[in-house]
Amino acid sequence: MERVRLGIIGVSWWTDMVWPGFSQASNAQVTWIAGRTAQKARDYAQSHGIPHWTADYDELIAAPDVDAVFIAAPNFLHDDLARRAFAHNKHVLQEKPMALSSSIAASQAEEARRRNLVLMVDQETRLSDGVRDLPELARTRLGRIRKVTVGMTLAERTWGGWRADPQLTGGSLFEMAIHQLDLARWLFGRNPIAVWARGEDTAGKDFTAVFDYGQGDSAVIDFCWRSIGFHQRIEMYCEAGFVRQEIEMPVGDGFRTVVTPDGVERGPNIVGVQTERTFRRVLEGFAAAILEGGDPPVPAEDGVWAVRMAEAARASLRTGVPVAF
Repeated sequence: MERVRLGIIGVSWWTDMVWPGFSQASNAQVTWIAGRTAQKARDYAQSHGIPHWTADYDELIAAPDVDAVFIAAPNFLHDDLARRAFAHNKHVLQEKPMALSSSIAASQAEEARRRNLVLMVDQETRLSDGVRDLPELARTRLGRIRKVTVGMTLAERTWGGWRADPQLTGGSLFEMAIHQLDLARWLFGRNPIAVWARGEDTAGKDFTAVFDYGQGDSAVIDFCWRSIGFHQRIEMYCEAGFVRQEIEMPVGDGFRTVVTPDGVERGPNIVGVQTERTFRRVLEGFAAAILEGGDPPVPAEDGVWAVRMAEAARASLRTGVPVAF
């Protein structure tokens, strides 16, 4: 196999977001797409040069010219579709969250491992420009990470359709903040030991979650839905300096400030998270794991931990007390 043949399940604005990067991947090609209706799938396939289309997810999964499946359907369908793909010996690039509970996510990861299939979760933030170099910046210049703050500010808004139902999404922690939870754990390179959270796990409502990483280290995930625009702020405080940066989401420009004992450095400017380059890295990394072996950029274990963190933060929001892992 020289290139991974990919089938995409889901036709939506998110498919439009990932397509420019996916279509440029050097080691993969999209051969099928499935939508909720035949017309949506046909129209998307014809306008994007995809050879095959269907409204039957199982037809795509079983197709002989599909080696792997990208699941971009609503959250509540993720686990079931992954299992159906595994049953046909297909690798899975799973949109976040893997599942709506950590036990189901762990079971999904175990099934992929048992079948020797690649399961990757699309936590794309860590692969984006201006983010993917942060661990190296800490290692080479700033020293050990002691505190991470990730803040999201959004203009007041509500969700419609299935996103308005927390039973189908898992709530805003699962639908949105799971990216920031994954980012903090990835930066620390280890698992948190407890979380304390206040606020509401509902679109349009603010919340703050503090994750304890032991040895005095912590990560603060802070969402404010009552501001302007759509911005992500990352602050990484280390023993020999710190970095602050803000990025306009999803694809706007941003800036970075690095502070060390030698002074303050401003720049270079950075671009948004969900760009063509980001999603090209997502698919190429997934395909490389299939073709060459080794772990994908976001292994299944990381996806399971992101769900565990969202689940624990939600429990703390509801009870008002810390939750240990």
